[in-house]
Amino acid sequence: MFILSKHPSIANQFLAELRNIHTQKDRMRFRKNLERLGELLAYEISKTLVFESKEIETPLEKTSMLLPKDQVVLVAVLRAALPFFQGFLQVFDQAESGCPPYFSRIFASL
Repeated sequence: MFILSKHPSIANQFLAELRNIHTQKDRMRFRKNLERLGELLAYEISKTLVFESKEIETPLEKTSMLLPKDQVVLVAVLRAALPFFQGFLQVFDQAESGCPPYFSRIFASL
């Protein structure tokens, strides 16, 4: 399990500001720090995905890259999590995303 506060990084600054009673009054900074933490945690989670080698064509030549094997799906369960969710979307920019009612309709039709 990855515990953010046990690893020294800039994330500790964002986490400290989220917890600080004075920063919590600054709604914009609070939302921005949630978004930043979402980006950092999405990056950490990306390390656990299954990857496969795929060939891509660059301007110079073809090359192989390790890319995620499966499609990522992101779901925001609570409205309060939307800034955190936005951070995840910035990392997983090709992910399917939505809210629970949307996905319950999709999975019910399968």
